[in-house]
Amino acid sequence: DRRIEAIRRRGKYLVLDLEGDLFLSIHRRMTGNLFLLPAGWEIDTSLRETDPVAWSTRGPSFLATSAVDLVEGSSYSVDLAKTWYCRVCFNLADGRRLLYTDPRKFGRIELWPRDCEAVAFKGLGPEPLSTAFNAKQLAQALAGRKSAIKQVLLAQEAVAGLGNIYADEALYLASIHPLRRADSLSPTEIELLYQGIVSVLTLGIEHGGTSFSGYRDLWGEAGDNYSHMKVYQQDGKPCLRCGALIERIVLAQRGTHFCPGCQKLTVE
Repeated sequence: DRRIEAIRRRGKYLVLDLEGDLFLSIHRRMTGNLFLLPAGWEIDTSLRETDPVAWSTRGPSFLATSAVDLVEGSSYSVDLAKTWYCRVCFNLADGRRLLYTDPRKFGRIELWPRDCEAVAFKGLGPEPLSTAFNAKQLAQALAGRKSAIKQVLLAQEAVAGLGNIYADEALYLASIHPLRRADSLSPTEIELLYQGIVSVLTLGIEHGGTSFSGYRDLWGEAGDNYSHMKVYQQDGKPCLRCGALIERIVLAQRGTHFCPGCQKLTVE
């Protein structure tokens, strides 16, 4: 048994600091989720073949097939179907369970000695909402980079934690085409990109995350930030700034969305 002393984040990793100079790093990748299961509840897989989902207490069992309150007066609204794909279960001292579910099994959970943190997170840039990240630091990270700006942002070295959705949104706010060479950005554009990154991530946090497919929070709630998207998965819709139709291309095997009117590939 190990006491969880602290919970923090590094880039896209959730980090659980454990007593005894150890830590767990959890990367959800594409389809991973963490759910907190109330004390006394467990997944009943015996009915998996005939019923959508079954959960049981130590007493009577019952079924639920949608996001509803499972216990009278509770606020749990877990999408129960996702618990079929439970890969790891952490038993907590108060009887609750922390479930890691992952249908596609792309995620990773690793146990590290505390003094190996630099190795575990090698290559990660500064945290985007920390004082270590600013326009000057971003300019230094982009200098000499001939790759497309979006590819550089997704590589995690310039800034940690920025994913496909937020990269599209940040580039839109800065009026920068995702295919622009990273080293071609002007100081003004870099400042706007820095502000855009901070803005879209802050908005995402305020709205509980971007849930358009499988993401849920610890209590099974979906975030509503998807409704605030300006370009991501908005292809074919008019730009809110100029009215041009949002376009979608594939860049480094990732769907990429931008406004051809606001985000010019060539700088005049």
